[in-house]
Amino acid sequence: MAGVLALSSTSPAAAVVGGDRAEIRKYPWTVALASSQDVKNPDCAGTLVAPRKVLTASHCVNPATVDLMRVVGGRENLRDTAKGTVRKIVQAWIHPKARTEGPGATYAHDIAVLTLNAPMPYRTLPLATPAQPSLYEEGTPNRVLGWGSTTGRENDDRVPPLQTALIPNRGDKQCVTAYGSRRYDKRYTMCLGYPAGGVSACQGDSGGPVVVKGRLVGVVSGGGSCRSRLYPGVAVKVAAYYPLLKNLTAR
Repeated sequence: MAGVLALSSTSPAAAVVGGDRAEIRKYPWTVALASSQDVKNPDCAGTLVAPRKVLTASHCVNPATVDLMRVVGGRENLRDTAKGTVRKIVQAWIHPKARTEGPGATYAHDIAVLTLNAPMPYRTLPLATPAQPSLYEEGTPNRVLGWGSTTGRENDDRVPPLQTALIPNRGDKQCVTAYGSRRYDKRYTMCLGYPAGGVSACQGDSGGPVVVKGRLVGVVSGGGSCRSRLYPGVAVKVAAYYPLLKNLTAR
């Protein structure tokens, strides 16, 4: 499995470590991003926010090879190719301030919007808005979903069925301590993890949904470790980009 993550010199946090199997019928807006050559092995995840629009992480999208990417929906087990729907990508918008590698790397702005060649026949997920600050309160449980590693081992090549976990909003202090205020800009990012660690998004979950009360509140971006209590997971705050995303996804 080609986990696509950045922003860490240790094992990056991007199926979900410490999670449980999820039924795709309950979370039909969760989609996988994979190569057209191997749709059974996802690189990242994403969220269907309109019939032809997928919100994911910018570091999951390479403009030079986007025509070779596929979006897979309605498939709980990605090896079950008789089920679900596969779509091509006809356009990719990447946040112009996204900087996930090199000098000035930051989790902020790690978002991208993909336009599909045809609508997906699944329910979409509404975006969190700036008028819903309670969705981002410290201690709030956040549902995270993906097909990434369940072990936290960097070279784990097994692809589990869709996994999910409830992970609390850790508050900003621990992530600022772990990553610095430049890399973790609390205006645009959110910190996810238990005080004891052990439950997190992991390799392959990047770009996947973070959900509270039926709203997409975040996009999984990265972190320092899939299990460490000192290096929680980081997601991009959807509400911080709401006017922009509303415009992009309505086209």
